[in-house]
Amino acid sequence: MKRHIYYLLAALVVAGFTACSEDKDWGMEGQSLIQVIKSDVLFQAAAGTGTVVFNASEAVTVETDCNWCTATINGNTVNVSVTENGNLEGRTAQLILRCGPDSVHVMVQQNGLVFQLSAGSEIATNSDEAHSLTYEMSANVPLTFEPNEDWFNVTSDGEHLKINFKENTTGHARIGILKYSSETFSGSLKVTQYDFDKDIAGPCYLTFRTQDGKFQAMNAVLSETELALPDYGWTIPVTFEPEKVRFVMYNANKMGEFEGNDVYNIVEGSGYYTWSTTVYMLFPLDYDAESGITFFDMQDTGTWSRPIDFMSFRVFSGAPSSATSVGSLLKLYNPSIWRETPQ
Repeated sequence: MKRHIYYLLAALVVAGFTACSEDKDWGMEGQSLIQVIKSDVLFQAAAGTGTVVFNASEAVTVETDCNWCTATINGNTVNVSVTENGNLEGRTAQLILRCGPDSVHVMVQQNGLVFQLSAGSEIATNSDEAHSLTYEMSANVPLTFEPNEDWFNVTSDGEHLKINFKENTTGHARIGILKYSSETFSGSLKVTQYDFDKDIAGPCYLTFRTQDGKFQAMNAVLSETELALPDYGWTIPVTFEPEKVRFVMYNANKMGEFEGNDVYNIVEGSGYYTWSTTVYMLFPLDYDAESGITFFDMQDTGTWSRPIDFMSFRVFSGAPSSATSVGSLLKLYNPSIWRETPQ
């Protein structure tokens, strides 16, 4: 038995050497006429140049398979140029170097565009005084910044964005747009300057349309945490978000009482209403220069399975449910908070 195993192992060893010998014979080919020595063709999103160095025994030609990448030969060097990549995704191209019957392929890679600002997509400052704010930024393309208003200006060193605000003496919050662009890329940021206590808080109006389209307004008082309706003794809880300059109003908050029952703010849509407290509405700041009105229009947030058609003040005999529902006091279409007297 041992003798059989020995002969089997010997046969496998012979077969192994035979295979290696055959592999070696198969690899015996003529040396390529062109060899790449080094390459520097990994680019950021900005337009740039790189090189590929080669050795060749005959004349060399080069071509690329993408129009954003071009190449020319200077001696034993390929000079590679790429245009700006205005997309978020990276991209690749192929350089093909040909020398006689031989060719070499070199991959050119370019990263996607990156622009990040620590402030996010909006810039807001709760101060009407002249001051400056600085934010960290990251961009792999040169950017140009252009404010659309003269009450703020910006400077950038590529790693930081500094915004200089002039004193706000208008008596209201003001909103501007900061445009930014590169060769192939553009966008904008919303810029807001306000003083909450002077420009937002205090007496205002809760405005709305009735079901037949008539405009109505209620006296109100606005703070960071509530929208009070003093004529009725009701209060709707709200939350002010200073970075976005907007109010969040959650659904199904108890506002007060009516004839011994409880009044709640309830959203309604498609013939249904919900008392879910996870549903909320947003009221972002806006300003109309023609009318001089600072206002906060309601926005649906998609937090309910149905589009919100209106907000209602509904009465319940206890915690909101089908069993405790007494009825609707008022339906408020297109609710808005107006800082100035409605015209």
